[in-house]
Amino acid sequence: MNVSLVQEVHRRLADVIEAGDLCLDATAGNGLDTLFLTQLVEESGTVHAMDVQEDALRITADLLALNEVQLRVTTHLSCHSKIETVLPPSAKGRIRAVTFNLGYLPKGDKSITTSEETTLPAIRIAYEWLVRRGVLSILCYRGHPGGKREEEEIRKLIQEQGWKNETIVGNDSEESPVLHWIEKD
Repeated sequence: MNVSLVQEVHRRLADVIEAGDLCLDATAGNGLDTLFLTQLVEESGTVHAMDVQEDALRITADLLALNEVQLRVTTHLSCHSKIETVLPPSAKGRIRAVTFNLGYLPKGDKSITTSEETTLPAIRIAYEWLVRRGVLSILCYRGHPGGKREEEEIRKLIQEQGWKNETIVGNDSEESPVLHWIEKD
């Protein structure tokens, strides 16, 4: 995990999210973004967290319980490309922020990774479900097989869609993480 890019994401999210907002962590992983989102939305807000791995949701649930914020979160054992079938229809057009941390579950099975086949549809849907001026945070880890290709395809998608965005590269290595920060007009 590139701490500086994760810190940058959290800094930016803190500038956008307010108490009472609705947010989505599309890749719950170890639950760190889910926890951070719950702290920002406070008791009046709601966070949804998705992951394809039961281990990720268990780790996330444990972290949320430890911090006594589990009541603010609804978890979904599902691929991030299934946002439309997992989230309530009333959420469409109301989500303030969606976070993606791509790659594999840290300390988990490294053979289970995200890929452009599911990530690109997930990003399209997530953007569509954002409120005006809502944000997408897409942290791409390029050091695993398929990671570079996934990031390249995301970059192409952003350009094709003409979305307002900023790209930050972790360092000069070809395998360093890349953050794509997208704001909906």
